[in-house]
Amino acid sequence: MAKPEPLHRFVDIMSGLFHSAIQRIGHHYGGDASRIWAGGPPSAEVVYRFLEFDGVGPKIASMAVNILARRFKIPFADFYSIDISADVHVRRVFGRLGLCTPDATAEQVIYKARALHPKFPGMLDLPSWDIGRKWCRPREPQCGACYMNDLCPTGAGEK
Repeated sequence: MAKPEPLHRFVDIMSGLFHSAIQRIGHHYGGDASRIWAGGPPSAEVVYRFLEFDGVGPKIASMAVNILARRFKIPFADFYSIDISADVHVRRVFGRLGLCTPDATAEQVIYKARALHPKFPGMLDLPSWDIGRKWCRPREPQCGACYMNDLCPTGAGEK
């Protein structure tokens, strides 16, 4: 974890959590991590299974299942328990798009995503994060380059 380049800024903590995760996979999943999501279970069950790992909270658990669904096309019985990860970028984008108030909490943004896309709220995560990182910056946003500009009250100068 520490050499040649540190894999995380908290090497000591993360190395312990990594070891714990490997132990959990060995004991509970027969050494095969893919058994965490095998058989097309409900998304809530897989989020729950990730929450059982030391150091994993709701944001990381949901993000892991979201990546499995979107990137790796893992089939689940449903996708409605896969939430967005309402980090600073996603919150800023939701606020500037007028989907939430600019000072909305992470929980409010998560519930707004659930209301907007009940079947798969996490589908809004990557595009929102991407917009926040590339164009919708905290200072000097690049509204003209953003593909949401025509729909965005902030970009249109309304706010």
